[in-house]
Amino acid sequence: MARPLVCVLLLAATACAPPLASDPLDVAPSDFSLDVTVLTAEPHVLAHLRTSRFVVFPDGSLHHGDDPDWGPNTLPPLTRKLDRRQVANVWSYLVRMGMGSADRADPVVNFQLLRKPDAGSAYMVAITGRGDYWNFVRYIGAADEPDPAFVELIRLLAELAWATDRPDAEAVPAPRRYDLGPDPYARYRDGRAE
Repeated sequence: MARPLVCVLLLAATACAPPLASDPLDVAPSDFSLDVTVLTAEPHVLAHLRTSRFVVFPDGSLHHGDDPDWGPNTLPPLTRKLDRRQVANVWSYLVRMGMGSADRADPVVNFQLLRKPDAGSAYMVAITGRGDYWNFVRYIGAADEPDPAFVELIRLLAELAWATDRPDAEAVPAPRRYDLGPDPYARYRDGRAE
């Protein structure tokens, strides 16, 4: 009789226990990588309209460059290493915008074969995750509004790469200067050494 009672108590204790929490930062696939190229016909100040390139590797390495001569298959220099939270935020953003799987993606193309826009911009986004590869390509005319999903993705990557167009919100206070009297070395600079 004691054995069934112990079993019932153990089952009740485990049923009331909270489920094992999964790591909230483990949302991005282990092979997640992101390759974003922005090509523009005219130079721009805004981060989402500048010719630039962002590459995020599975280890969190973020490469960024804005050389207008680079093409979509060049690797810019390493800018920084993203932590797991930042990589998870990028992946979560892609999922929220419907870019987290190949279901709504464009047909896979070689970005090297795409033409550079004569006017406006072109956004090329390539994503790898869960053993799959998919991409999105958007051409935006000079007078057209770009897709907000692509704008926010590029602005997010620009902020992570410290390449944003937003002013630095952190004000730097002026250093405190103390008046310590006349310069004791002035006589040596003037050539009046005694």
